[in-house]
Amino acid sequence: MDLKSLSRAVLSAALATSLSAAPALAESAIPVRPGAVAPKAPPAVKPSQEQPPAVKPTQEAPAQDAKVKAPRPEIEVVFVLDTTGSMSGLLEGAKAKIYSIASRIAQGRPTPHLKVGLVAYRDVGDDYVTKRFDLSDDLDTVFANLRRFEAGGGGDTPEHVGRGLGEAVSKLSWNQDRSVMKAIFLVGDAPPAKHNDDWDFKHWAKRAREQHIVVNTVRCGSDEETQTAWKYVAKLTDGTFDSIDQSGGMVAVATPYDAELAKVNSALASKTLYTGKAEVQTANKARAEAMAELAPEAAAERISYMRKTSGSGSPGAPAPSSAPKAVGGAVDLVSAPAALASVRDDELPSELKGLSVEGRAKKVKQLADEKKDLETQASKLAAEREAWLAKNRPEKEDAFDANVMKGVKAQAARHGVAY
Repeated sequence: MDLKSLSRAVLSAALATSLSAAPALAESAIPVRPGAVAPKAPPAVKPSQEQPPAVKPTQEAPAQDAKVKAPRPEIEVVFVLDTTGSMSGLLEGAKAKIYSIASRIAQGRPTPHLKVGLVAYRDVGDDYVTKRFDLSDDLDTVFANLRRFEAGGGGDTPEHVGRGLGEAVSKLSWNQDRSVMKAIFLVGDAPPAKHNDDWDFKHWAKRAREQHIVVNTVRCGSDEETQTAWKYVAKLTDGTFDSIDQSGGMVAVATPYDAELAKVNSALASKTLYTGKAEVQTANKARAEAMAELAPEAAAERISYMRKTSGSGSPGAPAPSSAPKAVGGAVDLVSAPAALASVRDDELPSELKGLSVEGRAKKVKQLADEKKDLETQASKLAAEREAWLAKNRPEKEDAFDANVMKGVKAQAARHGVAY
């Protein structure tokens, strides 16, 4: 090879080496196991391709966590109630106050998701030893269940408190998450009976503690043995103990808005069209009628509770959906008009049978519009009632309400809910 040819060859080799240096270095940085095929280097970017602008060091990417809402705190409360004859005053008062208690619990910040369960107890030899209803976030269902409790039997002491407490601890569907606030309110006037069975009072007090369930106790009357047992379980589970009058010390609080709210509540209960089999429709209509017949104070507290838990306690929030929820697999077409298209003819509410498809849709829309107007009215009245109560609280507070809220506040603070 002559000198001119040799120079041309050396120059070409040098140029090729400089062009391939970057990808060669990239490939050499990737370790390759013996026998493995080396990964291909990414293709070089052509100078004509535009690259995305680099983020300036001072810019911060939006935090993804800010878009995720904090989980709503949960509160589970079970009332374990002595339903013997001597407890009739408190039991009837509790029926009137259940919405008031729930409404006050709903005032927590952040607003908690509340579930309530019920256990009634008497003693061996009475009409029943226990009756229980599982935890539910449908307060209308809770009220309907509470209405089934009637005071009777008893006439002697002690009562089967151990079984009432034991069933509350072991047979209800408590959330097992420790972040959920779990509380029992044990209310009665007689000490635990001792029976040869699996419902020993102290055993179930310990089981409550193991399951992180706080037992708050409310003694009615002045029985010393009851006080000893109630204080034992309250102290063991870090709960509260209080003593109230045998009647429960119920105080009715009337406001200028109660009568009108009762009318609106009754009207809302009538704006329903339940689907399902005949027996299911009958059951739902009975629930609606029970809501329509609430006493003025209870009706007003019910509307207030619905308002708070729906978020309409804030300016601009929607009005509460205050018609009774459907049960038994039924659908209230007024609350869910879109479901009309999929309802079988034999499960249509009687009000829609015999109408054309267009006639059914028109009827549902009519009731839905009427219901919306009523809910707006209810929300406004409830807000005015709450403002009035804030300025006109009675000097004497309802003893039962006050004691329940004392226990709720103490425990809720440990779960990040303030009152």
